[in-house]
Amino acid sequence: MLGKLLKYEIKATGRIFLPLYLVLILFAIVNYFMGFSSGEFTSTQFITFTLYILILVGMFVISFVVMVQRFYKNLLSEEGYLSFTLPVEPWKHIVCKLMVSSMWTILSVITAIISVIIIAMQEVTLGEIFKGISNVWSMMYQEFGDKLYMYVIQVVAGIIVVLATSTLILYAAMAIGHLSNNHKVLASIGSFLGLYTLGQILASLIFLLPLFKNQKSYSYINSMGFQELPAGFIWGAIALSAVYDLVYFIITNHILNKRLNLE
Repeated sequence: MLGKLLKYEIKATGRIFLPLYLVLILFAIVNYFMGFSSGEFTSTQFITFTLYILILVGMFVISFVVMVQRFYKNLLSEEGYLSFTLPVEPWKHIVCKLMVSSMWTILSVITAIISVIIIAMQEVTLGEIFKGISNVWSMMYQEFGDKLYMYVIQVVAGIIVVLATSTLILYAAMAIGHLSNNHKVLASIGSFLGLYTLGQILASLIFLLPLFKNQKSYSYINSMGFQELPAGFIWGAIALSAVYDLVYFIITNHILNKRLNLE
């Protein structure tokens, strides 16, 4: 049933994102043919480039709005009555929304990068771009050695976990806010601020307080380069974010399953 939920969610949100991606790429192509090599903008170039920037920024804003709107509309508004009549456990609804939201966020980043590359090809060829990327990788490998692969894995894992955290904390805040009989939006905002603040305080207590207590350790960490930063510290931060993910997921699932208030 989760597969059917994913299929429906992707189809419903794809009507928004796919045309948006197409428009962004089209404006990137238009700006490519307009040409900015002279360093001076004509009025037409200025308009087309401004529209491109607005679409680029709007794409990420829309990604956030759709993420919030889909969760709220499908599960916390009157439409929730229909959603929860389906033979589907609440956790599958959460997983579906999370996976689709993360998918569109990642695709938005990829589309943005492609659009930037298209415009950059006014000055350099695609081969030169890839050669530049290869040179950067070689420089980084010379700096970090085999540790670079571990750093790449850590970055990818961190992005995945943080992306989930940024989504699940909003879901948990909206679920908590809807326990209120009045002013649900304000309650959701207050819940988000409370969860975020609590998370920051907890992270500070776990990672920073021990360093402040030990001035020698603090000076060592503060003076070392990134390549000397203990791998365990980075993995610890990723693990803590994963714990936050689990907590936010449990809170949301419990409320949707036991305490949902659609009035």
